[in-house]
Amino acid sequence: MSNKLTIPYRMRWWGWGVDGNDKPITAASEKLLQREIGMSLDAHNPPRNIADVTIPDSRLSNEDVEALAAIIGADAVATDHDTRVKHAVGRSYPDLVRLRAAKLDVAPDAVVLPKTEKHIGDLFKVCAERKIAVVPFGGGTSVVGGVEAIDGGMGKAIAVSMTAFNKIIDIDKVAGTVTAQTGVFGPDLEKELSKAGFTAGHFPQSFEYSTVGGWVSCRSAGQESSGYGRIDRNVIGMRVVTPAGTMEFRDMPSSAAGPNPRELFLGSEGTLGIITHVTIALNQRPQKEMLFDTYFFNSFEEAAEELRKLEQSGNIPHLARISDEKETLFGLTQLGSASMSEKVTKYLKLRGIDTPCMVIFGFAQTDPVGARVTRERLAARLLTKKCVRMGSIPGMAWVNHRFSSPYLRDVMMTRRVGVDTLETATTWDNAATLRREIASMMEAAGEKHGTPVYVFCHISHMYESGCSLYFTYFFRETEGEILQQWMDIKSAASEAMMKFGGTITHHHGIGQDHSPQYYEENTELFAKVMRAIKDELDPAGILNPGKLATGPRSLEERYDGNII
Repeated sequence: MSNKLTIPYRMRWWGWGVDGNDKPITAASEKLLQREIGMSLDAHNPPRNIADVTIPDSRLSNEDVEALAAIIGADAVATDHDTRVKHAVGRSYPDLVRLRAAKLDVAPDAVVLPKTEKHIGDLFKVCAERKIAVVPFGGGTSVVGGVEAIDGGMGKAIAVSMTAFNKIIDIDKVAGTVTAQTGVFGPDLEKELSKAGFTAGHFPQSFEYSTVGGWVSCRSAGQESSGYGRIDRNVIGMRVVTPAGTMEFRDMPSSAAGPNPRELFLGSEGTLGIITHVTIALNQRPQKEMLFDTYFFNSFEEAAEELRKLEQSGNIPHLARISDEKETLFGLTQLGSASMSEKVTKYLKLRGIDTPCMVIFGFAQTDPVGARVTRERLAARLLTKKCVRMGSIPGMAWVNHRFSSPYLRDVMMTRRVGVDTLETATTWDNAATLRREIASMMEAAGEKHGTPVYVFCHISHMYESGCSLYFTYFFRETEGEILQQWMDIKSAASEAMMKFGGTITHHHGIGQDHSPQYYEENTELFAKVMRAIKDELDPAGILNPGKLATGPRSLEERYDGNII
């Protein structure tokens, strides 16, 4: 039985986003990568056709499909090849490698589209009886293997698309909150909030293609969370359907009624239940677009120290971002022309900035006059330091492209260059050491394959006690070793995080790819506690198996390094 179903799916099946946004790197960036990683000018590895993708046959019997259809309707159950491919994996590097190679070792046996909480509860009952794993699926943007259709040893798995849960239930203008179903996509939420003069202020890089439920279940952080706060700090109520029953946690600004139950589901990644709606605290919408300013410091450490002082004195702007020396260099090569990059570099050198690190500040214009006053007050403070002020243009260029950066990964993979990101957080006193050790261990892992790794880093989220470190890296892919290259580099970075005082993830979640370190960071005892809670809420163990506290102990346990 093969049911064809049109399920809302916003991204192209093989890569990030939608067609029409891929832009080639500049000639200057090309030269940089030739020099740093030996990028070939002739390599070409385009994506295949979706019909060519090999996936396992659906293991559902006709009786299984009929049982699912009896709950939510035959028009809400799909077993066709294309729909299963689109809901098989997320957008991590190993996901994209396998999609591009048209080799998937995993796929949901069906994709279902529930429209009510009763549908979800009934699905849980049928799947528990028939031993079918249930994998919640929102926008499919997970970069850590969080939505991969693992069956957990049950032999069958379905993906549950939450995109029909797409209603904004209420905007409370007095309380300044919104209650929305979790299948609502970021742009759709902001469009409705803007009409009421509000913003959720949550803008992760995945904003265009991710859902409210994905943000909440992975403890997401947006690019403007210095001003607006992380999603987990702004959720004040939620409703969750579990196999053991439905729970609703009322919208309360604060409570001392024991441990906060919301915290159990924030970051639970669909392993304990499916969150159906949440209430989020809002912010007044700025009157105008963000106001920017840009500075160049002579080292990453100098820039980080100044931002630490700003954060701890309560003077951090709405948005602040520090690029290290290598990220700044790559950014300059992407300006559009080699001559422009050279002119900027020469000018900075004349001003005493030999190894420039770019810092971008953004000021929310809820009060446009106040934003300008704040910008100039900050300038007066910073220009007593060794730095060069360059105005608003770099910041405006960044904000215009802030959601398009992931397209670079697809462009480079066509040219046989691997591109991936990873992130961590640590205390201010440890940031420089952790950044250095992570980059060093990643570079050493690449050298094992004879393929240098070009690593750069930025800070985009700051707290009084510390900051995030967000890494981007490039390496030349070696056919037949691509997944092993990635595993070695990723494992080296994860080992460095654990060894030198970082968290395994600041905002990407655990999924499968961070699971090996989850047990170390949160302790084996807490992993047992999480599994005990799961046993209570999900006694049949059907919910998103193989993730979080039930995930693999090593990347090798999950991925076959010889397959691609």
